[in-house]
Amino acid sequence: MKKFYFIIFPCVVLLFYACKPKVDIEKETEAIKALIHNETQAFLQNDTAKVLSYYVQDDYQTRLSASCDTLVIYRGWKELSAFFKNANTAGMSNPKNTKEFIQIKVIGDAAWAIYKDNWEYSLIKTISVPGSTRDTIITTTGSLLCTMNLEKKVNEWKISGFSIFSPNN
Repeated sequence: MKKFYFIIFPCVVLLFYACKPKVDIEKETEAIKALIHNETQAFLQNDTAKVLSYYVQDDYQTRLSASCDTLVIYRGWKELSAFFKNANTAGMSNPKNTKEFIQIKVIGDAAWAIYKDNWEYSLIKTISVPGSTRDTIITTTGSLLCTMNLEKKVNEWKISGFSIFSPNN
C-alpha cells in the first residue's frame, strides 16, 4: 500500500503542474508594449489619474532618473504619485515619441522591459532683448534608455519599477 501512495502522489503533483495554463509570451509582450505606449500618451495629455493607473500602488514602487551628473529616486507610492501630480508638460508642443524595444522578458506574472525612448518636441521660451521680450521656439530632441519592471495584477500589467537614463544631460 505504501508503494501505491509513493507512486500516485508524484503523479498527482506532476499532473497538477502540467495542467497549469501556458503563458502566451507573444500576447503578453504585445500587452506590455501597449501599456508602455498608453502610459506615455496619458502623460502627454496631462492625464495624471490615467498615468497613475498604470502603476502598482504600493510602498515598493520605485522610479529612478539618472543622467551623467544627476540621480533622482522616488520611493514608494506617495513619492511617485506626487511626482506625476507635479509634472508639468505645459509649454511643450508638437511632441513626437517613438520607442525602440530592445528586450521584453515575461516570466509568469512578472516581466522586464528595456527600450529606447526617442523624443522630439518644441518649447516656447521667452527671451529678453534690449527694450522688450520675444518668444522663441526651441526644438529639442533626445533619447532615454528605459528599463521597466512589471507585475500582472488581476490580468493587467502594471509598472512596479521604472529606471530612466538620460546620457546627454
